[in-house]
Amino acid sequence: MTDQPALFLGIDTATPWRTVGLWGESHGRSVLRWRATHSQGRDLLPKIEEILASSGCSTKDLTGVAVAAGPGSFTALRVGVSVAQGLGMGLEIPVVPLGTLEIYPPLLAERGMRTTVLVPARNGEVFAQCFDRNGDGRWIPQTDLGCWPVDRLNSTIETPGLIIGPGLHHYAEEVQSCYGGEAEIGEETFRTPDGSSLAELGWLKWKRNPEGFPADDVQIEYHQSHGALTIEERKGGTSR
Repeated sequence: MTDQPALFLGIDTATPWRTVGLWGESHGRSVLRWRATHSQGRDLLPKIEEILASSGCSTKDLTGVAVAAGPGSFTALRVGVSVAQGLGMGLEIPVVPLGTLEIYPPLLAERGMRTTVLVPARNGEVFAQCFDRNGDGRWIPQTDLGCWPVDRLNSTIETPGLIIGPGLHHYAEEVQSCYGGEAEIGEETFRTPDGSSLAELGWLKWKRNPEGFPADDVQIEYHQSHGALTIEERKGGTSR
């Protein structure tokens, strides 16, 4: 790494919303979001080129890449992680993996309340995890990451606090019903990923461990939902 100001690229392909973003010490932040298409990775590289060009940057200015590493769509995660690793290895810069759900609580900025993040899985299920702030302001998981039917969330996470995340695009009414109409549902702002926030989180994580994120060492954290195909079923072309 050189002494140039940090400039991190964030890549999130985990959910039906895609995002790329930039965060830099002297750059500020910029972000692009779009709905996923069936082409999976075809639109990712052009979006990266677009955000770099519109920010007056190029890939040579990047000092790191942060990428959502799961859970989420298995194929889409592979696309995002592969692009991140390609950039990291080609530019010899770190690639910092982040859990898909941990990206959302920092969007709350100064709101220090307990929050539960929902990410859509399959067949009426969501990936869910509850977070709270610790003494130094970092968001810390309060429950294990799991995948549950939406209508049974209240038996797993009894006190969810503020509920946010892209799962609400699909299941806001079901979540509210599950908690007897008393759930606090987050605004639209907190339901869509932000690539610039992801980039900043990646930078913060890298700062705590500058030698810990070689580009070739990123693993996809794929948590199987109950309705998803197994690896063998995907290989065999089985559908449900």
